[in-house]
Amino acid sequence: ALLVLTIVSSYAQKRTVVLDISHEIDTAYTYVNPNMFGQYKELVGNKIGAELIINKDKEVDNAMLANADVLIVLSPLKKDRTTKKNNLTSVERDAIVNYVKNGGKLILFMDEENRVNMESFGGNDIVKPFGMEYGLDLPMKPDVGATSLVTEAIKNKYELSYSGSRSLTGGAPISVRNGDEKVVHGAYVKLDNGGTIVAFGETMTGLFMGGVEMSLPNGMKIIWKGKDDQLFMQELIEWLLK
Repeated sequence: ALLVLTIVSSYAQKRTVVLDISHEIDTAYTYVNPNMFGQYKELVGNKIGAELIINKDKEVDNAMLANADVLIVLSPLKKDRTTKKNNLTSVERDAIVNYVKNGGKLILFMDEENRVNMESFGGNDIVKPFGMEYGLDLPMKPDVGATSLVTEAIKNKYELSYSGSRSLTGGAPISVRNGDEKVVHGAYVKLDNGGTIVAFGETMTGLFMGGVEMSLPNGMKIIWKGKDDQLFMQELIEWLLK
């Protein structure tokens, strides 16, 4: 009887998803999608049934990651910013890489170079140890969208938001830009011990921008393509939590 209770207790234990936004002010994210944080709470808490921790200013260290089943890192959205850290600290870079090497699950959204300096931020310090590499910005393709690929991670084809990204090489593609499947939107590497890194060369999908209406600098309004951003992220997180 005790064994049965132990098994039930183990399966009933709530999993934890950490959303790290500590390198940008939170209003920068809500400017592009006012409902983003509410959508993450609904997705992780109600649909997936996990606990969501939003990290706004603490250093992502070993202690924090010891309690994280999935870590989602959103890069900054603009070069001109004033936060407690601005870029990944040396402690964070080491902790995140070791977290994945030791079986942790990471989703990294790295925005374009015209918004965030990748070398200063440290994006490649995270992905290179796993055979992936970020490059410079690809030619802009406004609101062209992206599509997920059917893989061990994602079982459905989803319409994702995309309006430009930086190059990403290495890993197994998980999504590609519409109109050119050679342009990788996202890719992943899964280690033998289960540790997994999923990297994207932009942040729109991670901000759930599909379907969001935005006023452009020229006065025009646009509703971004990518109606399935949340469904895609739900399936991806659920796969990582298995």
